[in-house]
Amino acid sequence: MSPRRVAIVGAAGTGKSWLAQALNSALLAHGHSALLSDRRGESQPTLGLSHAPVDWWITEASMPSPVSSPGLTTLLMGLDLPGLGPEKQHEDHLLRQALSLSQTSFKIVYGVGVHRLNNALLAIGLNKVNTAAWQERERSQFNINRGRDAWQCNDCSDPACEHKLFTRLLAQRAV
Repeated sequence: MSPRRVAIVGAAGTGKSWLAQALNSALLAHGHSALLSDRRGESQPTLGLSHAPVDWWITEASMPSPVSSPGLTTLLMGLDLPGLGPEKQHEDHLLRQALSLSQTSFKIVYGVGVHRLNNALLAIGLNKVNTAAWQERERSQFNINRGRDAWQCNDCSDPACEHKLFTRLLAQRAV
């Protein structure tokens, strides 16, 4: 069975390297084998067993791969980190154009620190790593779903949550 692949792309300074390392560590902590590739494409098995089958292959890239393939999840780093200036918006726009032209689907990952890692894990279909951060996210999502907070979908990138929100809005409109 071929490994599930995760490509992490984003403007410079958006934490691609940090997320690749954190995602790799989280996968290993949950019993998965992983291969982490750097920007030059050099990869090292993180379990130290080069002959062992690998569950996940994580790559960090400045630009998206021109070829989309089955089993590839592309994560685009959000521009919500502190200290990112307006020049990053142009770089982000170019990345989104490249993803669109290559017809590569992608998920945007927002948050700082463990929140960003939790959102990346959700985007690739795995559970959270930090219970306190997860509970905080769930509480905020509950408040959003109940209409007590402003719409915050740009902060979580959770398709199931967005579906619930849109379904609820449509149901309210029909009444």
